[in-house]
Amino acid sequence: YYYTNPTSELDWMRNNLAVEPYGAPYENAKATSYILGRYYSYEEALQACPEGWRLPTDQEWSAMAQEVLGVEDEDFTHKEIPGIANKLMANAYFNGTKMWEYYPEVGKITNKSKLSMIPAGYANLGTETSDGKYPYANFKGDYEYAAFWTADMAEEGMAYYRYIYCKQPDMLIGKGDIKTFGASVRCVRENNGQDPK
Repeated sequence: YYYTNPTSELDWMRNNLAVEPYGAPYENAKATSYILGRYYSYEEALQACPEGWRLPTDQEWSAMAQEVLGVEDEDFTHKEIPGIANKLMANAYFNGTKMWEYYPEVGKITNKSKLSMIPAGYANLGTETSDGKYPYANFKGDYEYAAFWTADMAEEGMAYYRYIYCKQPDMLIGKGDIKTFGASVRCVRENNGQDPK
């Protein structure tokens, strides 16, 4: 199953969610689900987390960042989180290719957070068919971006997502269409004091 990393009061999944039948796999190839996770619309992301898990709010993303950065008095809710990208990135390879290319602005990849984020990119899912698939999905930004839904709605029809970019040291925030924008998902659960499984 998914390995987790407890941060303060929450356990976080260390892998991108890959729960079917929700979402779409990269290039609609099912085998990629287990490597990159799946790309979910916001509406699907709210339903896809396993029992006992849920989508994190942006305030919870902020709290995680405060802990990783060692700052207590800064609230990053709905704001950029400075200097955290290299602490979130996994120093991972796929088919012999380094997934996050080195950029001096970002610095050495440390994965201090143990969240092991990979640049799976994002998707324009297009129209969902009656069988729950996205045959016209367009996948973008692989090897450049990692994008994750928050539980926070923005204006009508839009929700907030968090993302990191290979050339940018900060974690950024964007707004995506709740039906057609496809992002990765990291679920959280209340930390019950047990070791992660």
